[in-house]
Amino acid sequence: MVEAQLLRSQGNAKVKAGHLREAIELYSEALDLLESSEGARERAMILGNRCHCYMRLSRYQEARADAQSSVEADPTYTKGLYRLALCQKELSDLAGAWESATRAAALDPTSPEICALQSTIAELEGS
Repeated sequence: MVEAQLLRSQGNAKVKAGHLREAIELYSEALDLLESSEGARERAMILGNRCHCYMRLSRYQEARADAQSSVEADPTYTKGLYRLALCQKELSDLAGAWESATRAAALDPTSPEICALQSTIAELEGS
């Protein structure tokens, strides 16, 4: 698991440098090192980070799959739920986006990002 954490850190550095495709490769390598039963929170975080990269590349189908997997690995991973809601919104799944954002808000009711996303989804549903 230590090697996976190191790869995640290297991936994070690539994201900060704007090298998203390289970060995706590092996150994928890290995931390959983790057994599905091992380090659920670490797996969720790596999947969430890779999701973030896919979102920045407008690859929302892949991002949604990673966000969903991150939430399956750790149902309390608020950032995973938030990113899942963002992906669902981008893919015009407003009902799914609302459900994911509501689950995220239940875990972190004071998050301004989650509250703003809920407002955006509500506006889109009303139009």
